[in-house]
Amino acid sequence: MNFMRGLSRSLVISGSAVFLLVGYSCGKKESSDTPPSPSPTATVTAAPTQVPESSPVSFWLAPGSTPGFPVAQRFDSAGRASLQVDLMKFGIDRGPITALTFLDSSTLLFFVNPGTDKETFGTVDVKTGLVKNKAWGAESSIKAMFKNLPVRSMIAGFQSGVLLALTDSSVKSIRYNQDGGLLGDTFYDSTTLPSECPVADLTGMALVQGGGGSQVIVMSAGGQPRLNVLTLTAGVVSCKSTLDYSNGVTTAAHRAVSLVQMPDGKVYVLYQHDVVTGSDPKIVRYDYDGTSLSNAQEIFKGSANLGKKPFGLIARTNRRLMVARPDVSALIEVALKGNTGEQTDYYEKTSFASDLSALIAEPFQ
Repeated sequence: MNFMRGLSRSLVISGSAVFLLVGYSCGKKESSDTPPSPSPTATVTAAPTQVPESSPVSFWLAPGSTPGFPVAQRFDSAGRASLQVDLMKFGIDRGPITALTFLDSSTLLFFVNPGTDKETFGTVDVKTGLVKNKAWGAESSIKAMFKNLPVRSMIAGFQSGVLLALTDSSVKSIRYNQDGGLLGDTFYDSTTLPSECPVADLTGMALVQGGGGSQVIVMSAGGQPRLNVLTLTAGVVSCKSTLDYSNGVTTAAHRAVSLVQMPDGKVYVLYQHDVVTGSDPKIVRYDYDGTSLSNAQEIFKGSANLGKKPFGLIARTNRRLMVARPDVSALIEVALKGNTGEQTDYYEKTSFASDLSALIAEPFQ
């Protein structure tokens, strides 16, 4: 039984939107009754075209310990709070929500910190706010896997019928077994990959596209802050490449906490800074060819702009990023302009942003 079909009951994994605009102009040689003298033919250069900015998408966020119960908040495409889902009303009295991912354009999967031997997964209908399938993960093997072990981020769509869930020290895979029950396994940890792809203190992961396929980038901090590119070939997980701080753009004190790939293929990483005094958080852009990250470019930086510990990074349009500033309980938008970013707006301040555990954009339509 396909795992995602079992999860969403009608799974259609959402794909990344692609923005494409093709334009050209051409020249036409003038003619007259008298043939002109031979002369060099002028070369007409096509006017540069620019991909238009896409419409903003709606997004969801969930708080950590504040207000302290499992709840998610939806903001519409204009950045206004539009829907709040309180899981306590659906009989889920544990919390908080620590991770969100979309199974399709209308089904949001959430993970609730189980704390003890309780259910962990469920879905929200993004149009109605109704919670469905709240008892997913209730099987003993899944409950044992995540007992007292919060999930930091989730990925659907990397493997057919498999959900990936990242904890502090490993990535777990969940799928349906042949008998219809859920089966959990370890996808990535220190025992499954060589030492050059460290796993200590995992901080996040994201699905990326490149080289004709999908890969997973896992972020790690601790003694070796790295961005590890993982792939899957013939059922075996391997490390395609690993990137640590380079070119002075980031240092060993930087902590990658969020990552997003924009429609043009560029990868953007949000870094916190482990040194509280004189901290230098930043957003860095990388080129990505399906194997490795390169050409690090600092886009937006500074505690005055990002706060001490920014968290969460999403694409609001194909030219705008959004990041949370817990220090001022607000979400800010950063417009991408060449090799720099410019803050363009503060969205409605919300106590949800003061202790954020999850921030996710709805799929581009």
